Amino acid sequence: MTPRPDPEHVARAVFWGWHSDDAVAAVRELRAQGRLAVVAWFGNGPDCTHRLDPFIHQFRLDPVPPGIGVDPGRLAPQELLTFCDMYSRVSRARALPVHELEHAAYCYLRFFVALLASGRATHVFFSSPPHFGVDYLLYLAARRANVQTAFCYQSLFPDRFFYVRALEDFGRFDEVPEGPEPDPDEPPVRIERRFEKKLFYMQGVKTRGKPALASLANDLRRLATTRASKPMSLAGALQKYQEARHFARGYERLATDAPDLSVPYVYFALQLQPEMTTSTLGAGYSDQLSALERLAAMIPGDWRIYAKENPKQTARQRGEAFFRRLSMIPKLRYVAKTVNTYALLEGCRFASTVTGTVGWEAISGGKPALAFGQPWFAQLPGVVGFRPGLTVDEVLRATIDHAALERALAALLRRSARGVIDPVYQGIVPGFDAAANVTRLRSFLERGIEGRLFVTAAPERAT
Repeated sequence: MTPRPDPEHVARAVFWGWHSDDAVAAVRELRAQGRLAVVAWFGNGPDCTHRLDPFIHQFRLDPVPPGIGVDPGRLAPQELLTFCDMYSRVSRARALPVHELEHAAYCYLRFFVALLASGRATHVFFSSPPHFGVDYLLYLAARRANVQTAFCYQSLFPDRFFYVRALEDFGRFDEVPEGPEPDPDEPPVRIERRFEKKLFYMQGVKTRGKPALASLANDLRRLATTRASKPMSLAGALQKYQEARHFARGYERLATDAPDLSVPYVYFALQLQPEMTTSTLGAGYSDQLSALERLAAMIPGDWRIYAKENPKQTARQRGEAFFRRLSMIPKLRYVAKTVNTYALLEGCRFASTVTGTVGWEAISGGKPALAFGQPWFAQLPGVVGFRPGLTVDEVLRATIDHAALERALAALLRRSARGVIDPVYQGIVPGFDAAANVTRLRSFLERGIEGRLFVTAAPERAT
């Protein structure tokens, strides 16, 4: 009979997400083996200790952990701004004054600092990068307490997800060890030498949203007749209505559906906001207009920037001041959602984005890409990271040898983990096997609690 591990050497983990059926099964197996104790589990699975809707959307921070009197410390201005940017996707955050947002941030921070200390947590596992604001504060609390962290990011490649220990490492993956060479019978990595990738999550996207008045009527009806799981105040509903009106007016006034593709231009693909890809991985460019302002200062006077609106974009972060500021950027043309993205890619001198997949599509089709944030493809051939003083000539000199790109992608995928942590991506895995996926996710957690996920040692625990 195998002896059970010494309780003092059992990993004590906090989970954020990890609530798909396969992820829950992987955690259960490690708990059953006595190798893992769950301090807290924030998610919507059957074993979770804190359901996400009450905890995030209803501001119910219970049960309160012991030791709540511990000083949470101060948030740096950029940390507080990042929280507010992420938290703006939460319905209850609409119309909250800045001071209420700051108080909410410190409530959550104090909660997590106490939780990690009282539970003697050793690890925090995120199933995706923090992007609600609340989870970002858990990440900050863990890093300050020297609790080991790991967060995952499901990739576009079947049965693969990226992971890092620290947000600033995403896109470089410096601390992630290279895995073994592929099996002899495993097909080599091949990339279609074309722009279009037929992304499954963009199929059937509707470019027109609900009219502002109809949306307001629906929100008011919900406020009057139901107790929503994601509540919004009356002031929030009115603010949402006003935003929708400003978005409709600004879009109608400025968006062109017939850009001149004969002139030299840069294609900038605006990303859906608020979303993790900008608020978390944007490297300070969640404000996409800041990226466009830097880009406008870079390009020659006879060039243009065609900034195409994201097909999924709603009125959030597209208010009156957004359009006024956008109209003040020289050389910029705001392009309608309906314009074909691949026609824009075909005719551009280079593509630009914060972290959007258009950068991957550009380099796989042979065009350089300028990235302002931390996309997963940041280190691949043809990608140039923005820096002050960068010139257009430097971007255009980024040549792409397709065979070298395939080798670089193969090397990058060897720094990823096998498995599907986001069940939406099961559909791109041929012959998806749930039992095998549970084994892979359990193996990932095993390597995490044994300290084998990263090439450098974990930081020392605070005493």
